[in-house]
Amino acid sequence: MELVIDIGNTRVKAAVFINNGIHTILYTENADDELYNKLTQYKIQKVIISSVRTDLERVVEFWKSKYSVLVLDHLTPLPIVNTYKTPKTLGKDRIAAVVGARFLHEKGPLLSIDIGTCITYDLLTDDNNYIGGSISPGIELRYKALHTFTSALPLGGQKDIDYLYGDDTETSLSTGVINGITHEIDGFISAYEEQYPTLKTLICGGDARYFVKHLKKKIFANQNLVLLGLHKILLFNEKNLN
Repeated sequence: MELVIDIGNTRVKAAVFINNGIHTILYTENADDELYNKLTQYKIQKVIISSVRTDLERVVEFWKSKYSVLVLDHLTPLPIVNTYKTPKTLGKDRIAAVVGARFLHEKGPLLSIDIGTCITYDLLTDDNNYIGGSISPGIELRYKALHTFTSALPLGGQKDIDYLYGDDTETSLSTGVINGITHEIDGFISAYEEQYPTLKTLICGGDARYFVKHLKKKIFANQNLVLLGLHKILLFNEKNLN
């Protein structure tokens, strides 16, 4: 059994893998005692930790006292080639998502789109070169920006809409944000498809469900893309684990 721990800005998402498949997914507020207490029935052998936070020392020491642990960073060997010019600043979830995408689709260029606090677009070529992508604001960031940097607009919050135009300020904000993101995603996919005609697009992230039904482009939705990628990175490095 392997444990994958993905530490985000607001919550921890973890998955237990058995025989290369996800057995269970857990959500917690912290990545040490609270998570560990939920895993007492599992015979964990190896752990990978990925985090967007910088205060990892205590968490890493906690898990290293119990299991063999791999902490994902910019020096971790990968099953793909990372050609990003600043690998130290590359989000770990971004690289994990493209590795997960390759696990699901063995051939062809791949575009992974992660829709969360930010929206990230990441390209993996047919010969497994990760060449980068794009970052744009997610739903909440757009609503907050409209409210913060104007004097009259309220703070919007609606995510699940089915209309093209708004008939009051609240619905106008919603259609601007949600439909704007939808057209952005379709536009990015179209632009990438011009250069890579056989491109497959995979979408994940906490807010992905609000856009899948609206997109005109063919996509593959998989909420566990990052977890799958982290697991593959762990297996790729298992010979080097302590």
